Amino acid sequence: MNQLVAFLGRIAGWAVSALVTAGLAALAWLLWIGYGEARLQRQFETEGQPVLVTVADASRESRSWRDAFGGVAYVSFLHRTNSYTTRIVSDTMWVGAGDRVRLLYHPGLDAFRQPVVERKSGVQTSRLVKWSVADGFSTENKILVGFVLVATIVFFMSVGLLVSLTGWTFLQGFARIVLLVVLGGAAVFFTYDSLGYYRYYQHLRSQGQPLEVVVLEKYKTAHGRRSVLYYTYDATVRLNDQPRVIPIEEAEYETLRPGDRLRVLCDREQGDAMSARFSMEYHPFFAPVFLWGLVGWLVWRGFSVKKRERPA
Repeated sequence: MNQLVAFLGRIAGWAVSALVTAGLAALAWLLWIGYGEARLQRQFETEGQPVLVTVADASRESRSWRDAFGGVAYVSFLHRTNSYTTRIVSDTMWVGAGDRVRLLYHPGLDAFRQPVVERKSGVQTSRLVKWSVADGFSTENKILVGFVLVATIVFFMSVGLLVSLTGWTFLQGFARIVLLVVLGGAAVFFTYDSLGYYRYYQHLRSQGQPLEVVVLEKYKTAHGRRSVLYYTYDATVRLNDQPRVIPIEEAEYETLRPGDRLRVLCDREQGDAMSARFSMEYHPFFAPVFLWGLVGWLVWRGFSVKKRERPA
């Protein structure tokens, strides 16, 4: 009886692992499609020509799985005596025959595409508040990073499932090599990220112009858990007649009140600022140090195992 229960438990575990792996594989596939769409959109944005066209007909019949996520219309129109049909998202207006729509025309592809309108929030945030070098990545590269992460998880889950089902333990050795490559890539990325943070801080420190601004609000944010808990301090100030969240020091957080004036360093070219007393944070450097240490330990462990396995 116990053996039957254990066997059924293994089957249930395999089934759950297979379902989770299949779901993540579907997500990776969607991200890959999204990457292709974002790459094509960037091609239109950089190489396309803005053209104002008159809609001859608009159809809202679903033609793709993407059409289920918003108000989509397929508009037909004439351009230089040729007839075209393109997909547009009309979430703020009802596009119909006779309406004028601005599109992007790519001469090389002989196709039209809707331009992307970026909606910016009313309150901008300094890059130093929630630093990530990925903020400077294009949309397509952000999606590509997401695809690589999900595909990596799918790979390791698939290997684990195959080893459990077939007993092919040689796959584990291959997975260890891939894990080392993945960790090495992550260490390189976070090293680049931390160096970018250092350079950006030093740029604001050296190139920022001293300025006094009015404090609107202040914030204290906890990070981590009790054993490694630390805080960051920010303030919303009025900069160039617009609210902006910037980093401040703990001592400033304790003393500042709404309406007080704060001395900042402002880089108008970057459109960013920080408190003139703000000292660089060190938590962006934790991840690369940990990852490089982990990579070094795995390499050392691998060499140690091989050395023990050699015949005397």
